[in-house]
Amino acid sequence: MNQKVLIIISIIGVIAIAGAIINFNSTENKVNQNEDSKFGETNEISSMMQEIEDIRFTNEQSENPYYPKEREWNSSGPFKLDRSEYLLGERLFVNLENTDQNTKGVMLFNKIINDTHSYTYKKIKFDGSKPQNNFYIGMSLNMPRGLCNVDQLIGNWELKFEGTDYESIKFKVLEQIIPGSERLYKPVC
Repeated sequence: MNQKVLIIISIIGVIAIAGAIINFNSTENKVNQNEDSKFGETNEISSMMQEIEDIRFTNEQSENPYYPKEREWNSSGPFKLDRSEYLLGERLFVNLENTDQNTKGVMLFNKIINDTHSYTYKKIKFDGSKPQNNFYIGMSLNMPRGLCNVDQLIGNWELKFEGTDYESIKFKVLEQIIPGSERLYKPVC
């Protein structure tokens, strides 16, 4: 009887060792697969870094290289806009500072068409009784909004504060694209 028990225990031990070997091999394969995907991500990151370096080099070698301008902080009441001129691809930075609790309304980003008409690109609500965050806004072509080419973005703009007595902040979008953003400004309609 003791022999039978020993044989059973030996068989169980062999099965356990075989299972551990199979499990180890399976885990090793998973680790190798993960390392392969990490190398793939590294190659993707390297290619993106190379693209950024190529754009930087092209920018520096151009006749009119792009360097961001210093912030000017044009303001109206508690609202501030970081510059008066933007290139296509630059983001507008809007800063809200010490907004009164009773100040509520809508910020309108309007492209000025002429003395009597404008096109509202974006509306953003604000409420001084709630915490307000500073934010960036980008301007891009957008077929559903009817913005098909860069000519519709270039020109004079204003940031209006509907629901308040604050003066609008005027700014301009220039006919120059930030290097590396050219593909974003190809006609979409």
